[in-house]
Amino acid sequence: MADNIIVSIKGLDKFFDSDRGLVRAVQNLHLDIKENDFIVLLGPSGCGKTTTLRCVAGLERPNGGSIEIAGTLVDSVDKGEFVPPERRDIGMVFQSYAVWPHLNVYQNVALPLTDGSRRVPKDQVTDRVMESLRLVQLDGLDSRPVTDLSGGQQQRVALARAIVTKPQVLLMDEPLSNLDARLREEMRIELKKIATTAGVTTLYVTHDQGEALSLGDQICVMNEGKILQNGTPEEVYSKPPSLFVAEFVGEMNFIKGSVSGVDTIRSPLGERKFHFDRSYTVGENVTLAIRPQHLALEPLSDKVSDNPKGVISTKTYLGDSVLFEVQLSEIKVVIRASGDTLINEGQEVEIILSDKNWHIF
Repeated sequence: MADNIIVSIKGLDKFFDSDRGLVRAVQNLHLDIKENDFIVLLGPSGCGKTTTLRCVAGLERPNGGSIEIAGTLVDSVDKGEFVPPERRDIGMVFQSYAVWPHLNVYQNVALPLTDGSRRVPKDQVTDRVMESLRLVQLDGLDSRPVTDLSGGQQQRVALARAIVTKPQVLLMDEPLSNLDARLREEMRIELKKIATTAGVTTLYVTHDQGEALSLGDQICVMNEGKILQNGTPEEVYSKPPSLFVAEFVGEMNFIKGSVSGVDTIRSPLGERKFHFDRSYTVGENVTLAIRPQHLALEPLSDKVSDNPKGVISTKTYLGDSVLFEVQLSEIKVVIRASGDTLINEGQEVEIILSDKNWHIF
């Protein structure tokens, strides 16, 4: 396998018939996933992320392209090749826990080893099950009825069952979305640890940007069946290549303006110099973007400055930080400051503009 690539998706196309006609769920998608990588497909509902994962799983047949898993061609329309899901070297975890309510924890996890296509000798089953339960921190609960477990524990059972066969690839589709907020936070950390410890290559689907940023080695931001950006969490957050990615990943202020001269943009912030990474023509409409934490504010004073002036319209205290909404003459700007900032609603302020961290679209 070239460069230890475990999953190779080339030119994937998937269409669906609907009341609106033909829907192109996935369009000419290319993606290579290396061994032990944790790759996240991130995007809004209907962007094609789950369809892509289901094609890798063999639960959907693509209309074009090919998929290889661990060097084996598992799906190719051109070559007429199709390997069914049960014969692919994968484990799957879905949004619903999909545990068997009439079986206990041990029996749920053992099922793929005793009744599946990857059965193992009976004398190996217990060791494999107990190893998986230790990985997901459910050791000692093997004889517990699965219906007695919390939602988070049931999801761990589903995860243990998915990795008990030691698959090459673990596929997870929104596995935390049914959990409450606090448990989701805890499980994010645990999921990454478990995947790393198990040494399994992971393809993970979510619409939750926080989940994606905290879990992924690489994040593929998708929309309309295409990957718009494939990069590390840091790259996706700090270097969005398009307005869509900037809007979807993290909080961002967007300010419309127009190019008024060399490296100069006129906007509700005034006429200011910016670093352009490409050429613009005078009069061209652009959108400035900057994250709330990259702006600062201070109470309005008598000193003369060209900083934009405004009024605090809302203040949201978040403990370690405060979100201020500042009403300028034409727009509202959101600024994140430290939690001990002594500025209140209704107070007049000026916004301190950074020379860095601006994006121009």
